[in-house]
Amino acid sequence: MKIKIILTVTLAVVLGGGLMWIATKHAMAADTAPASQKIAYYTCPMHPSVKADKPGDCSICGMHLVPVYASNTSTNASSASVESKAPAMMPGCCSSGMSH
Repeated sequence: MKIKIILTVTLAVVLGGGLMWIATKHAMAADTAPASQKIAYYTCPMHPSVKADKPGDCSICGMHLVPVYASNTSTNASSASVESKAPAMMPGCCSSGMSH
């Protein structure tokens, strides 16, 4: 009887922790957009020629379009900056200058 209670409580804690982790991860993803910058347009990370005025999917590959923010401090010809979510390089990967 005691083992069933311990297993039930452990399962509830693990499931609750997992749900909290998912909720926190989702909330952090929603908070990454800069509030002070205006979105100039949306583009595909793989196909920069694809541009849209609202979020959606790329017409070529189906990837989610990412926002390109208008830059107020830029003095060169480009007036927008792309926020990239490229994966971080693994330690030791390509450290000798070799590429994939």
